[in-house]
Amino acid sequence: VSAIAPRGLYTSGRGTTAAGLTAAVLRERGGGMTLEAGALVLADKGVACIDEIDKMRPEDRVAIHEVMEQHTVSVAKGGIVATLNARTAILAAANPSLGRYDAYKTVTENINLPITILSRFDLIFVLKDTPQKELDEKMSTHILEIHRRRAAPVETPIPSDLLRKYISYAKNVEPTLSEGAIQRLKEFYLEMRAVTEKIEGSPIAITARQLESLVRLTEARARIALRKEVTVEDAEAAIAIMNKSLEEVGIDMSTHMRDIDIIMIGKPKSMQDKLRRILDEIVAMSKETGMVEKKLLVETLFNKYKIEISESQKLIGRLIREGTIYERRPGFLSKV
Repeated sequence: VSAIAPRGLYTSGRGTTAAGLTAAVLRERGGGMTLEAGALVLADKGVACIDEIDKMRPEDRVAIHEVMEQHTVSVAKGGIVATLNARTAILAAANPSLGRYDAYKTVTENINLPITILSRFDLIFVLKDTPQKELDEKMSTHILEIHRRRAAPVETPIPSDLLRKYISYAKNVEPTLSEGAIQRLKEFYLEMRAVTEKIEGSPIAITARQLESLVRLTEARARIALRKEVTVEDAEAAIAIMNKSLEEVGIDMSTHMRDIDIIMIGKPKSMQDKLRRILDEIVAMSKETGMVEKKLLVETLFNKYKIEISESQKLIGRLIREGTIYERRPGFLSKV
């Protein structure tokens, strides 16, 4: 992608710093200070490809927040105060924290990335290496042919230079939403929201942030077709892509329902409800002594809410790590 895009940059998470992504202030020989643009600023109106984004240091990863939210980079160092444009599309890749993607865990549990970054991506897809005889045969043949011929065995349908020029030209097109496209996007958004309204206590399936993503995807499809007006077909294609993404990363495995909270805050609604019940029980059972026995709490949760013992212990451990509760002494819990 970085090679085909008219303005594309590639960087790896392991060797990337905050200054390398945004901007660095350097001292000149004469003693003055100069501002040097980083990868995201250099890729303005282009694509920045970040491989192994999960391997970046947390203090460096924070630099991406402003770029993804406001498309700018703010610098206030060495007497230089500036705001640089970073209207960049970010294509990032990350590996599962335990090597293999666990289908029974949420995307936030599988990938070592803060929810503040994950929630800012328009689309998230999970690429799994599942054995498929026909696909594996094609892949192995392709790789072996590359080594035999010392070149790509198949010519690309469109030459790279021509595709690059086409994309560059298409970027200048500014399509407007037609009434039909607006109505279709509105219908989809309201349908998804209505599910939560009809069934009390059901998780939220979509938010305004996903609606903005749909608008961007719809306009992009019209732009690549060099159309000045966005059609209903563009809206349908964008909805199909969004549905595919939400099906892969926005499903609560315990209820098998769509839950946007998995991406937005890192916890499905079913987990939030269980954590709330645990906290309520700790408060109720520790009124007299100020603490509750862990063993008694786990038994109460099973008898009252049918929460399995292993799951209760896992949720209690999560609350301890988050600093919501603590062990006053071994085997006894208190709310902070």
